[in-house]
Amino acid sequence: MKTLKRKILSLFLALSLALSLSAPALAATPEEAQDDVELLYNLGLFLGSGTNADGTPNFALDRAPTRAEAVTILVRLLGGEDAALAGSWTTPFTDVPAWAQPYVGYAYTKGYTNGVGTTIFGASSDVTTAQFLTFLLRALGYRDGVDFSWTDPWALTDQLKVTHGEYNADTETFLRADAVIVSASALYAPVKGSDTTLLQTLLDSGAITGNTVVIWDYTQVLFDENFASFLFYPVESSPANFTSFHFDRVTVNGLSCDTLQVNTPDEVNAYMASLGYDQGGFGYIEITYDQAAALEAATEYYTDEAGNTYPLLAFSFTCTGVTPDGSKVTENFTDYYYLDE
Repeated sequence: MKTLKRKILSLFLALSLALSLSAPALAATPEEAQDDVELLYNLGLFLGSGTNADGTPNFALDRAPTRAEAVTILVRLLGGEDAALAGSWTTPFTDVPAWAQPYVGYAYTKGYTNGVGTTIFGASSDVTTAQFLTFLLRALGYRDGVDFSWTDPWALTDQLKVTHGEYNADTETFLRADAVIVSASALYAPVKGSDTTLLQTLLDSGAITGNTVVIWDYTQVLFDENFASFLFYPVESSPANFTSFHFDRVTVNGLSCDTLQVNTPDEVNAYMASLGYDQGGFGYIEITYDQAAALEAATEYYTDEAGNTYPLLAFSFTCTGVTPDGSKVTENFTDYYYLDE
C-alpha cells in the first residue's frame, strides 16, 4: 500500500538533495521569499527598498544586503525601529552612512553586532550568511562562544528550526530573499531561556499592533487514493483569524478536481468535531482527483538519497481570505508530495 509523504522543504531544496553534500548551498529566490516578505511587510517588520512604478514596495529580494542593510533588517524585525531612530547612539565606527547610524548604533549598544575592525563596521560590504545568522541569534538571547560558534551559527539555527540545513560553510551568496525567509522563520523561534517565541514577544511588547493580520499554516488531514484533505488555521499568537476563507481554484499537477469546502471558523470547527478532530481552523477542503492521471501529468520529480525517483503531486491553491475589517487577501501557493512504496 502506498502512503503519501509531505515534502518538508520547498521543491527547490528537495530537488537539490540529489546533489553532492559538498556542493555550495544556493541562495533563495525572490519567488520563494514572496509569501514571507508580504507577511513581514504587513506586520510592519520589513520595508521595501524604494517603490515600484505602480507604487508597491520594491523589496529588492534578488540582491545581497550590505551589513548596514542587514542590521537595519534585524532592528525592524525586532520592532526596534522607533527606539533606534529616537535614540542617541555612540559607536567607534567611522564608515557607517548617516541613514544607517541609528540602526547600527542601536544594534551595537544591544550587543547584536560588532565591527569588522576597531573603527570599521564594514557597512558597505555584503553581509555573509554566518554574520546575519549570528546577528539574529544574538538578538534572540543566544551568545556566540557559549551557545554557538559564529563560524558555524547554522548548527543552532537548524536546531531552533530557523533554518533547515540549507546553509553551511559553502554558502557563497546570501540575498535579501534569504534574509526575509530566515527572519520569518525566526518569528517562531524561542527566545533563549523561555518557551516564548519572538512573535509572542513582539505581540506582548506592542511592537506588532495590527489586529487584522492573519499568520496561518495548514496541515494534511487525510490522504487516500484519489483523495486528500487539508485544514487551514491561524498559528498560535496570530493577531487575527480569517472570518471566511474560500478556495477559488484547486488543481493537482494542473488538472482540475472536485472539492468540498468549509469556509468559516464556526463551520470548520463543527465539521472537524464531526470527524473526531479537536483542532479547528478557518478553512477546510476535501479534494477528489484522478491520482493516476495526475501522476501521468507530473512535470517535477524527486530523487531520494537512495536514488529512487518519484513523480511529484503538486497541489496548487488560489484562496481568498476575509479579515475582520473586511479586507480580502488572495493567496497562491503549491505544496508538493510524492508517493512512496
